[in-house]
Amino acid sequence: MSKIPELVRLERQDTAMNLTYAEGSKFSVTYDDIRYFCPCAKCAPLRNEDETAKALRREVESMAAEKPKVRTVGKYALAFEWTKGCSSGIYRFERLWALANNEDPDGGKPYVHGAW
Repeated sequence: MSKIPELVRLERQDTAMNLTYAEGSKFSVTYDDIRYFCPCAKCAPLRNEDETAKALRREVESMAAEKPKVRTVGKYALAFEWTKGCSSGIYRFERLWALANNEDPDGGKPYVHGAW
């Protein structure tokens, strides 16, 4: 993956967050998409099969809208804390860039447990 621009601003709205990058691009990513594309070992495998992916999407969309707490993880990622649902995922800045650009943040690869 080519180098992504630096994320300089994250603004939490009611149903989405606005991302602003150093080179001037601005995006909005819904909290439903952030939850659905959680990269943790519990959620990620659910996107490997069509039926479990659909069930995960329905589960995420049935949750009440909420603005999560956001914290940095080192200098490479963000973590989101929800009052309900999974808060285990660590979202590398590359993953957020892919979501912002409507790209598959998993790169079309199924989740495989183990070292990357």
